[in-house]
Amino acid sequence: MKKRTLQILTVTGFIGYLLAMLLGTVLIPKEPFSQREKRYLAEFPQPQWDNIISGAWSDDLESWLADRILLREFFVGLDAYKEYLLGQQSASEIRVIDGHLVEAPVTVDQEALEKNLNAIDTFAGKLDCGMTLALVPSAGWATGREAWKDDTIISGIYKQVSVDTLDLTDCFRGKPELFYQTDHHWTSQGAYTGYQAIAAHFGREAAEQFNRERIPDCFRGSTYSRSALWLTEPEDMELWHGSDDIRYTASDAPDPQKVFCRDRLAEADPYSVFLDGNHPLVRLYNPNASGKLLVIRDSYSNCLGPFLAESYGEVVMADLRYYRLPLSTLAAEGFDQVLMIYSLNNFLTDPFVILLR
Repeated sequence: MKKRTLQILTVTGFIGYLLAMLLGTVLIPKEPFSQREKRYLAEFPQPQWDNIISGAWSDDLESWLADRILLREFFVGLDAYKEYLLGQQSASEIRVIDGHLVEAPVTVDQEALEKNLNAIDTFAGKLDCGMTLALVPSAGWATGREAWKDDTIISGIYKQVSVDTLDLTDCFRGKPELFYQTDHHWTSQGAYTGYQAIAAHFGREAAEQFNRERIPDCFRGSTYSRSALWLTEPEDMELWHGSDDIRYTASDAPDPQKVFCRDRLAEADPYSVFLDGNHPLVRLYNPNASGKLLVIRDSYSNCLGPFLAESYGEVVMADLRYYRLPLSTLAAEGFDQVLMIYSLNNFLTDPFVILLR
């Protein structure tokens, strides 16, 4: 009798748990944006005959339910810590190396890479000035672990392209502190290190006088969000204040602004404090310098751009993820140099490099 009562209680408790989870998932309101994961959650899919027949609606419904399940972040984090504590992160896209949350080693799609390099060579052939390609190695490679082969990959890429190249690997070798611990981007110190190498490469004098402002415990970046290791402590950011005369405009924000947008420090992505995040086209102006530089770039240059503007009268930065006009038309404005600078991971996975024209 006691055994049967226990069975009934077990079954009843399990069914009650499932009902509670179902009702909580469906009925409890949920914010459309996940602050921890830094992404918008799936919206409820509207059923239509075509997507029901194709199965797309059921897939979208599954994604919606997965994003809305009660205590989702808790369970996702629990699974992440289980893998971490058991040493099972080898298949994860984010690894923990000496306290740094770093992206897994990059893989090379040779066919896609060749298309990117052909696009670069074709574009460079249309320029009146020279073009330099610079690739930034990853934080994982900077830790010195053998699984990351960034230096070998970068060297191989440089051998396949006909434009001038700038090797930054020696600047970051064995220096993971030049990258954030919870994000894939370089820190302000890392961006300054890259700026020094770029300035030297182009025969420019790098600025040295900066007021370094530390913003404590304000940042958890994209590798934190993707790792689901929610107990990771926030880290500091630094704003390097140089020339107070530098201003920027953007194609979608035409009014001149200072290079740091401090309001962003309190939002989901504090990295957008630099130039207010991503824009199709950014122009930085420095009335105390001369020369004009065109930068074809990814988000690493949000932090790099203000440094480059210390050494140029105008720095124009185009992001191919958003900029859709021909860059050859932009380049016709007349530039002293053209720099294409990407993180290695972004360069190998960005489908928009082939849009160079």
